[in-house]
Amino acid sequence: IDQIVDFIEQVILPQQEEEESGSTTRTKKVHIVGNSVGGHLAVFLAAKRPDLIQSVVLLNATPVWGLNLPGWSGRLPAPWLPKRIGRYLFDQIRDLGTIEQYLQAAYHNQQAFDPPLMQHIRNCTEGTGGHAAFASILWSPPITVSEECGRKFYDALTELKCDVLLLFGREDPWCTVAFAKRMLEQLELRNNHNHDDNIHRFVQCSNVGHCPNHEAPTATAHILKHWLQSERRRRRRQMPLFARDRISERWGDTHLQELKSQDIALGWIDRLAVTFV
Repeated sequence: IDQIVDFIEQVILPQQEEEESGSTTRTKKVHIVGNSVGGHLAVFLAAKRPDLIQSVVLLNATPVWGLNLPGWSGRLPAPWLPKRIGRYLFDQIRDLGTIEQYLQAAYHNQQAFDPPLMQHIRNCTEGTGGHAAFASILWSPPITVSEECGRKFYDALTELKCDVLLLFGREDPWCTVAFAKRMLEQLELRNNHNHDDNIHRFVQCSNVGHCPNHEAPTATAHILKHWLQSERRRRRRQMPLFARDRISERWGDTHLQELKSQDIALGWIDRLAVTFV
């Protein structure tokens, strides 16, 4: 999170100030969009530095991260045993066959990924330090913001002082719409913490898996455009987030639907999953 904060303060905001030179208004906050683990980090970033964040968009965000394995805090350099275990597992995970299996599970539309994407993912693991970083992820505890905020992702959601948009692929096998429902319920608790002006909305994308930004790029961009253009909170609360509810991607149509938490019905398996995760 500290690295993201540094990037915003040292790169994004100075660049924006340069582009806005001569303007009467200056940008002091940013919109942050995170998919999967990126969504997890985005929530803690916004909770830790509300002065930097205008709004948060969560694309099938994962509510858990960090296994907190015993014997090491996760701070680098890694001890001998975690380093060896991390190296072995990292090499297994970044194998092209494993990457293909992961994408087959994550993507509802198998045509949305191809061998060049698999190789690109593999190439991202070729730099130095990957094995140690992976070991650190396995052993690190969950992220914390403060003692008041607590240790859990859902606690951090109730602390957010910015607007939040949830955009979830309905066919995600892991970060399901059931988790989106629980996130919405946590965001609704902000009304009890004097955050009455904050807005949260949820859009479900059918025919989409874990990565809406890649599997449904046209639909995702369409929704984000409406969200980002509605700077005034009254408009953001009321305006439609999409002009049409059916958007064509190269591999099929995506149907968009805005839902409230009470609109999402859960089966017993979903209820069990959100209780323990």
